[in-house]
Amino acid sequence: MTERTTDILIIGAGPAGLAAALYASRSLVKPIVLERVSVGGLVLSTEWIDNYPGFPDGIAAPELMERMRQQAERFGAEFVSDEALTLDRTETGFRVTTAGDVVYQAGSVIITTGAMPRVLPVKEESKYRGRGISYCATCDAAFFKGKPVAVVGDGGSAVEEALVLARGCSKVTVVHPLDSLQAEPILVEQLRSLPNVELVSGAAPAAVEGEGKVERLRLRLAAGGERTLEVSAVFVAMEFVPTGDLLKGLVEVDAQGYVVAPESTETGIPGLYAAGDVRRKSLRQIVTAVADGAVAAQKAGTYVRTRKRKVSDTPEN
Repeated sequence: MTERTTDILIIGAGPAGLAAALYASRSLVKPIVLERVSVGGLVLSTEWIDNYPGFPDGIAAPELMERMRQQAERFGAEFVSDEALTLDRTETGFRVTTAGDVVYQAGSVIITTGAMPRVLPVKEESKYRGRGISYCATCDAAFFKGKPVAVVGDGGSAVEEALVLARGCSKVTVVHPLDSLQAEPILVEQLRSLPNVELVSGAAPAAVEGEGKVERLRLRLAAGGERTLEVSAVFVAMEFVPTGDLLKGLVEVDAQGYVVAPESTETGIPGLYAAGDVRRKSLRQIVTAVADGAVAAQKAGTYVRTRKRKVSDTPEN
């Protein structure tokens, strides 16, 4: 097992982690960033970003994430493809073990692991996943060009998925449990204006059916009864589940599992910070994740430098 030492270890390379890497490296405190999947995180499931400041014509999500990575690397941030498995406190900071058999000794840790979409709540989910049940319109829309599909969800992600699908699918039915969609009004209006989009409110998925692939989605209606949609795919864009398993038992979390941390991103454990979608907050957007990452990096840098000064000022016995 290999052992490495770093001032700041950032776990997760979505927008929060990328911003933390940039701000930490610019403050002359070298960070290492661990990412188990792809740099950019869940943002890569989005095709196009229109609401990030500085890009009046919008920008492709992968391009924005790659620019953030290159900017952080220019100032010395190091990115490592590996998965953090355990996180423990030590006398000098934190100890993190990874799936790649590496032990990191870090003066400070910033958790930016984000959140993942909740799976479709039907017993057939595992049977049809990859056979018509999808969690990424950007990834899979091309497979269903000219075909009818459904989107399940009521937030901004559901609306964005539906807008992507409506470009090529014959019909997009958006299924949501509430009376209205909980998304930016401008996006909702764009969706409502499309002739091949239908909104079905007060409905929840009851079952998925088909011979080896998705052919029908049965809905349970709040008003009573059921409705069956003839669709070739079901795209799931429901509420998110935080992926902060590393922090279980260490810090306070709310009923949904989000880390309870203020705008300072401090978790209550000195040197340990939570930034981005893993933290409880009212708005989860790229811009708020980036802000969290910058704050966390500033806090972590100050913490590490203060600890080093205290050690250097301690008289030798």
